Amino acid sequence: MRTPTLTVLLFILMLSSCRDSNTTENNSNKDSISEKELNIEGKDDSNTYTKGTSNNNEVSDSNIDPKTSNTDINTDKQNQETQTSSLSGNFIKISEEMDDTCACYCVDINYSGNSELCLAPSKIFINIRMAKSNNQTTNIFFVKPSPENTGGKDIPWSKFDTNTPIATITSKGNGEMELDWLGFSINGDLAIDYAILGKKTLEGNYKKK
Repeated sequence: MRTPTLTVLLFILMLSSCRDSNTTENNSNKDSISEKELNIEGKDDSNTYTKGTSNNNEVSDSNIDPKTSNTDINTDKQNQETQTSSLSGNFIKISEEMDDTCACYCVDINYSGNSELCLAPSKIFINIRMAKSNNQTTNIFFVKPSPENTGGKDIPWSKFDTNTPIATITSKGNGEMELDWLGFSINGDLAIDYAILGKKTLEGNYKKK
Protein backbone atom coordinates (compact mmCIF):
# COMPACT_ATOMS: atom_id res chain seq x y z
CA MET A 1 0.00 0.00 0.00
CA ARG A 2 2.81 2.43 0.73
CA THR A 3 4.48 2.05 -2.63
CA PRO A 4 1.51 3.18 -4.73
CA THR A 5 0.93 6.08 -2.38
CA LEU A 6 4.54 7.26 -2.73
CA THR A 7 4.32 6.96 -6.48
CA VAL A 8 1.24 9.14 -6.59
CA LEU A 9 2.90 11.75 -4.39
CA LEU A 10 5.99 11.85 -6.56
CA PHE A 11 3.86 12.24 -9.66
CA ILE A 12 1.99 15.17 -8.09
CA LEU A 13 5.29 16.83 -7.12
CA MET A 14 6.59 16.47 -10.66
CA LEU A 15 3.46 18.06 -12.10
CA SER A 16 3.77 20.96 -9.69
CA SER A 17 7.38 21.57 -10.56
CA CYS A 18 6.57 21.53 -14.28
CA ARG A 19 3.81 24.09 -13.76
CA ASP A 20 6.14 26.34 -11.77
CA SER A 21 8.80 26.20 -14.46
CA ASN A 22 6.27 27.06 -17.16
CA THR A 23 5.00 29.96 -15.10
CA THR A 24 8.56 31.24 -14.64
CA GLU A 25 9.27 30.98 -18.36
CA ASN A 26 6.07 32.81 -19.22
CA ASN A 27 6.89 35.56 -16.76
CA SER A 28 10.38 35.88 -18.14
CA ASN A 29 9.00 36.05 -21.67
CA LYS A 30 6.57 38.76 -20.60
CA ASP A 31 9.39 40.69 -18.99
CA SER A 32 11.53 40.42 -22.10
CA ILE A 33 8.62 41.51 -24.27
CA SER A 34 7.98 44.46 -21.98
CA GLU A 35 11.63 45.44 -22.16
CA LYS A 36 11.54 45.26 -25.95
CA GLU A 37 8.41 47.38 -26.03
CA LEU A 38 10.07 49.87 -23.70
CA ASN A 39 13.14 49.99 -25.91
CA ILE A 40 11.03 50.51 -28.98
CA GLU A 41 9.05 53.25 -27.25
CA GLY A 42 12.29 54.83 -26.08
CA LYS A 43 13.60 54.82 -29.64
CA ASP A 44 10.43 56.40 -30.91
CA ASP A 45 10.70 59.09 -28.27
CA SER A 46 14.32 59.78 -29.14
CA ASN A 47 13.45 59.94 -32.83
CA THR A 48 10.63 62.29 -32.08
CA TYR A 49 12.95 64.49 -30.05
CA THR A 50 15.58 64.46 -32.78
CA LYS A 51 13.05 65.38 -35.39
CA GLY A 52 11.79 68.17 -33.21
CA THR A 53 15.31 69.47 -32.78
CA SER A 54 16.06 69.37 -36.49
CA ASN A 55 12.82 71.18 -37.20
CA ASN A 56 13.78 73.85 -34.70
CA ASN A 57 17.13 74.22 -36.45
CA GLU A 58 15.38 74.56 -39.76
CA VAL A 59 13.14 77.25 -38.36
CA SER A 60 16.14 79.08 -36.91
CA ASP A 61 17.97 78.87 -40.23
CA SER A 62 14.91 80.09 -42.05
CA ASN A 63 14.85 83.16 -39.83
CA ILE A 64 18.20 84.23 -41.33
CA ASP A 65 17.39 86.04 -44.54
CA PRO A 66 20.29 85.79 -47.02
CA LYS A 67 18.88 88.81 -48.82
CA THR A 68 19.40 91.10 -45.83
CA SER A 69 22.97 92.08 -46.76
CA ASN A 70 21.91 92.60 -50.38
CA THR A 71 19.07 94.81 -49.17
CA ASP A 72 21.51 96.90 -47.13
CA ILE A 73 23.80 97.26 -50.14
CA ASN A 74 20.88 98.22 -52.37
CA THR A 75 19.74 100.76 -49.78
CA ASP A 76 23.22 102.35 -49.71
CA LYS A 77 23.24 102.52 -53.50
CA GLN A 78 19.80 104.10 -53.52
CA ASN A 79 20.93 106.67 -50.95
CA GLN A 80 23.95 107.55 -53.07
CA GLU A 81 21.82 107.80 -56.20
CA THR A 82 19.37 110.00 -54.31
CA GLN A 83 22.21 112.31 -53.30
CA THR A 84 23.40 112.48 -56.91
CA SER A 85 19.95 113.05 -58.34
CA SER A 86 19.42 115.90 -55.87
CA LEU A 87 22.71 117.47 -57.05
CA SER A 88 21.12 119.64 -59.68
CA GLY A 89 20.08 123.24 -60.03
CA ASN A 90 21.66 126.35 -58.59
CA PHE A 91 23.83 126.35 -55.45
CA ILE A 92 25.09 129.37 -53.53
CA LYS A 93 28.24 129.47 -51.44
CA ILE A 94 27.60 129.35 -47.70
CA SER A 95 28.61 132.64 -46.03
CA GLU A 96 28.01 134.44 -49.34
CA GLU A 97 24.21 134.35 -49.25
CA MET A 98 24.19 138.13 -49.78
CA ASP A 99 24.93 137.37 -53.45
CA ASP A 100 21.23 136.78 -54.01
CA THR A 101 21.44 137.55 -57.74
CA CYS A 102 24.28 135.02 -58.18
CA ALA A 103 26.65 137.63 -59.58
CA CYS A 104 29.64 135.49 -58.57
CA TYR A 105 29.20 133.03 -55.69
CA CYS A 106 26.88 130.51 -57.31
CA VAL A 107 27.39 127.24 -59.16
CA ASP A 108 24.83 126.00 -61.66
CA ILE A 109 24.88 122.19 -61.86
CA ASN A 110 24.40 121.23 -65.49
CA TYR A 111 25.37 117.92 -67.12
CA SER A 112 23.85 118.54 -70.55
CA GLY A 113 25.53 121.81 -71.49
CA ASN A 114 28.07 124.40 -70.42
CA SER A 115 27.83 126.54 -67.30
CA GLU A 116 29.63 129.66 -66.16
CA LEU A 117 31.90 130.13 -63.15
CA CYS A 118 33.07 133.36 -61.61
CA LEU A 119 36.77 133.35 -60.72
CA ALA A 120 36.98 136.98 -59.63
CA PRO A 121 33.92 139.13 -58.91
CA SER A 122 32.96 141.38 -61.83
CA LYS A 123 36.24 140.58 -63.61
CA ILE A 124 36.95 137.00 -64.65
CA PHE A 125 34.44 134.36 -65.78
CA ILE A 126 34.93 131.05 -67.57
CA ASN A 127 32.69 128.57 -69.34
CA ILE A 128 32.90 125.07 -67.92
CA ARG A 129 31.40 121.62 -68.44
CA MET A 130 30.54 119.03 -65.78
CA ALA A 131 30.80 115.25 -65.78
CA LYS A 132 30.00 112.74 -63.05
CA SER A 133 33.01 110.91 -61.66
CA ASN A 134 30.96 108.58 -59.46
CA ASN A 135 27.68 108.58 -57.54
CA GLN A 136 28.76 111.46 -55.30
CA THR A 137 31.47 113.33 -57.17
CA THR A 138 31.34 115.61 -60.21
CA ASN A 139 34.36 116.90 -62.14
CA ILE A 140 34.50 120.42 -63.56
CA PHE A 141 36.45 121.05 -66.77
CA PHE A 142 37.57 124.34 -68.31
CA VAL A 143 36.10 125.07 -71.75
CA LYS A 144 37.00 128.67 -72.59
CA PRO A 145 37.07 132.17 -71.10
CA SER A 146 33.75 134.01 -70.99
CA PRO A 147 33.16 136.95 -73.35
CA GLU A 148 31.94 138.85 -70.29
CA ASN A 149 35.49 139.14 -68.93
CA THR A 150 36.73 142.59 -68.09
CA GLY A 151 40.02 141.23 -66.72
CA GLY A 152 42.38 138.33 -67.19
CA LYS A 153 43.51 139.33 -70.65
CA ASP A 154 47.08 138.31 -69.88
CA ILE A 155 46.08 134.78 -68.82
CA PRO A 156 47.13 132.11 -71.39
CA TRP A 157 43.68 130.59 -71.74
CA SER A 158 44.51 128.74 -74.92
CA LYS A 159 47.24 126.72 -73.14
CA PHE A 160 45.01 125.38 -70.39
CA ASP A 161 43.95 121.74 -70.57
CA THR A 162 40.28 121.10 -71.25
CA ASN A 163 40.33 117.41 -70.29
CA THR A 164 41.89 117.77 -66.83
CA PRO A 165 39.52 118.72 -63.98
CA ILE A 166 40.00 122.19 -62.52
CA ALA A 167 37.65 121.44 -59.59
CA THR A 168 35.49 118.72 -58.09
CA ILE A 169 32.07 118.87 -56.50
CA THR A 170 31.10 116.38 -53.81
CA SER A 171 27.50 115.88 -52.73
CA LYS A 172 27.04 116.02 -48.96
CA GLY A 173 23.32 115.29 -49.00
CA ASN A 174 20.58 117.44 -47.47
CA GLY A 175 20.84 119.85 -50.38
CA GLU A 176 24.50 120.70 -49.74
CA MET A 177 27.75 120.17 -51.64
CA GLU A 178 31.44 120.96 -51.36
CA LEU A 179 33.61 122.43 -54.11
CA ASP A 180 37.33 121.64 -54.07
CA TRP A 181 39.44 123.82 -56.35
CA LEU A 182 42.26 121.96 -58.14
CA GLY A 183 43.57 124.63 -60.49
CA PHE A 184 44.33 124.88 -64.19
CA SER A 185 46.72 122.48 -65.90
CA ILE A 186 49.01 122.76 -68.89
CA ASN A 187 49.96 119.49 -70.62
CA GLY A 188 48.76 117.55 -67.59
CA ASP A 189 50.83 119.55 -65.09
CA LEU A 190 49.52 122.13 -62.66
CA ALA A 191 49.91 125.67 -63.97
CA ILE A 192 51.76 126.98 -60.93
CA ASP A 193 51.39 130.65 -61.84
CA TYR A 194 47.58 130.27 -62.00
CA ALA A 195 47.04 127.61 -59.33
CA ILE A 196 45.08 129.82 -56.96
CA LEU A 197 43.11 131.65 -59.63
CA GLY A 198 39.48 131.15 -58.60
CA LYS A 199 40.34 129.22 -55.42
CA LYS A 200 39.41 131.97 -52.96
CA THR A 201 36.19 132.74 -54.76
CA LEU A 202 34.90 129.24 -55.44
CA GLU A 203 36.30 126.78 -52.89
CA GLY A 204 33.99 125.95 -50.00
CA ASN A 205 30.59 124.57 -49.05
CA TYR A 206 27.40 125.34 -50.94
CA LYS A 207 23.71 124.91 -50.32
CA LYS A 208 20.90 124.65 -52.78
CA LYS A 209 19.47 128.06 -53.62
